[in-house]
Amino acid sequence: MGSLGRHLPEILLLLSGGLFTTTLGFAIAWIRARERAVRAEAMLSGARQPMASGPDLSPALDAIAFEVERIGEGQRFLTRVLSNHTQPDALIKRPVGSITPH
Repeated sequence: MGSLGRHLPEILLLLSGGLFTTTLGFAIAWIRARERAVRAEAMLSGARQPMASGPDLSPALDAIAFEVERIGEGQRFLTRVLSNHTQPDALIKRPVGSITPH
């Protein structure tokens, strides 16, 4: 008990400082989490209400849907053309020993 008795004040000081620091850290983390939860709840309740005063997004959504459908049609066309073009007769024949540009 000799060396513990001599260093007891320093040990208690270090332990109390660590306890204070962790308590303060957890308190700050709890406060920030609470603020985020309140903000998220406010955003969620705002999203649930219809946007009566906001801009009407249905024309924009319709335009986006139309463009996505056009992209899909183009992709289907390209797939059909490429699948029909992969026949062996359609491949380009190069003369033996020709060098292709890099």
